[in-house]
Formats: sequence, structure tokens, C-alpha cells
Amino acid sequence: MLTAVVGASLGPMRTFASDHLEGLDRVLDLFSRSLPRLSQNETSLRTAVQLSLEQRALSLAGQLKEPAFRRGYRIQILAHAMEPFRAQLPEDIYKQLHKALSVVYGIEPYIVLKDIWNESSKQVETTVLWMAKALVEAAQTQAKARINSQTPKVSQRTSLKGKP
Repeated sequence: MLTAVVGASLGPMRTFASDHLEGLDRVLDLFSRSLPRLSQNETSLRTAVQLSLEQRALSLAGQLKEPAFRRGYRIQILAHAMEPFRAQLPEDIYKQLHKALSVVYGIEPYIVLKDIWNESSKQVETTVLWMAKALVEAAQTQAKARINSQTPKVSQRTSLKGKP
């Protein structure tokens, strides 16, 4: 039953389509559209996290007697939004960005920022959008630095006799 509830609450996000061509714009569009829906379905999504954590603990103890509840929609949802980055970022940086965004895309920031920082849903949205933008910009900066470090530099040194 929880799978159906979570699936219904995430439905529009799973079919996300953006008119934006730039990766950052697409990612921010996804986050901007998703965050209010996550907030609206916070109770169900927190329940899914709780069940996932309980089952993980039981599994590690060798006591899980049922098929584990699986989460993971965010991997595909983010991959679609991040599609422009496939051609712009080296594969390792792309994967790192994908993983990093998956940490801030979901119900978990609501849990941390509301329960620990006592933030409102609106404050959570502002913070999460800031984090998503910072992660994308960091990946782009890292990719650019790598490209620049691989570009051969023309030596401008000359010998004392004026010959290169």
C-alpha cells in the first residue's frame, strides 16, 4: 500500500518534462516544481523513509522476512533533468553530481531542516534550491578546471640569446 501512496505522490515528478535546454535551468525547474509536492506529501514520504530504515536494520541483522521496500525514483527523475550535462561534463563528474543532487532531492532535507533547524517548508525550499545550484556550479567549475589543466600551454620562456 505504501508503494502505491508514494508512487501517487511522486507521479508528476516521475513524468517531469522541462522546456529548458540548459542543465542548471532544468535541474532548478525540477526542484522548484517538486519541492511543494514533497511538502504536501511529507507524512507519507516520511513513513516511506522510516520503513526503509527499519527494513535496512532488519536486513543487516539477518531478520528481514519480507521483500524490502525499495525507494529510488529520484535516480531516474534526476537523470532526465540532468540530460544536458551528459555532453558537458566528464562522466565521473556527471556521476558525482547525480549522486550529490540525489542527496538533496527528496524528503530528507525536509526531515533535517524541519526537525533539526526548525525551518518552515518555504525555508526548506529556499535552502534546497541554493544547495542544488551550488552543486551544479561546483561540478561545472571542476569540469572547466580539468579541461583547462589538460590544454597544452604555449611556453613563453625564451633563452638568454632570444631564441625560443
